[in-house]
Amino acid sequence: AHSIAFVLIELAKNPNEQTKLRESLSQISPENWATSEHLHRVLKEGMRLNPVGLSIRETGRDILTSKKELIPKGSLCVMHHLMLFRDPNVFSNPNAFAPSRWEEPTREMMSSFHPFSLGKQNCVGQSLARAEVYGIVARVCSEFELSMGEEGIVDHTLTTKPEGARLRARKV
Repeated sequence: AHSIAFVLIELAKNPNEQTKLRESLSQISPENWATSEHLHRVLKEGMRLNPVGLSIRETGRDILTSKKELIPKGSLCVMHHLMLFRDPNVFSNPNAFAPSRWEEPTREMMSSFHPFSLGKQNCVGQSLARAEVYGIVARVCSEFELSMGEEGIVDHTLTTKPEGARLRARKV
């Protein structure tokens, strides 16, 4: 739900992107919305800009960092995806909502973007989450024009979430 909220907030803040998405969705039947390349790019960008999860891993071996610091085997490491997804060495203008960046992503972009994590500890609910995000964002954007009421704040505790944000929706 937080990913859906963040994507809708970004679309409300970026009416041109919202219009492009609505127009692309109007070209295909609702049953095929999940195949929309434009929808894919919008959702990727929304999840890149506002990742809701973090990664907690136990190191399987000793790791020597680039600063020559030792992280011993068995250490718990916590990394918020925000650090990786907004890396200016990977993403130009990293704080901007720019779905077009995914039209021809670099290898580094693809290697850096894993909102549901990887490996045996990845998100077990990612298939359901993807289905919900695709279906709900497509339906809302196809039927409503969104604008910002109140921006609210972003809470970065265990799960990143928008708090106090209010959107206005006008039937189109």
